[in-house]
Amino acid sequence: MMGDRGWMYHRLDDNGCYTDEFKIGVESFLDYAFSQSNPEFCCRNQIKCLCSTCMNQEWHRRVTVQCHLTKWGFMNEYIVWLAHGEHPL
Repeated sequence: MMGDRGWMYHRLDDNGCYTDEFKIGVESFLDYAFSQSNPEFCCRNQIKCLCSTCMNQEWHRRVTVQCHLTKWGFMNEYIVWLAHGEHPL
């Protein structure tokens, strides 16, 4: 799943609207995170929320994580999704 993650930190365009790249990236992330079968990463249809407020400390359902990421953006420097089943290269 690794690749360019610049979209994670460029959610708004010059007009203050969400970029298509950000919206698509969030959906791709959520698909990936919620596909994990290991309960350490996805349990009871919840994942750790990686928004800049929850910072992987709170477990939430998909719609809540999506809302948080849209409202507050991703936590800083979370390029490898370790708490969501990804392994560093």
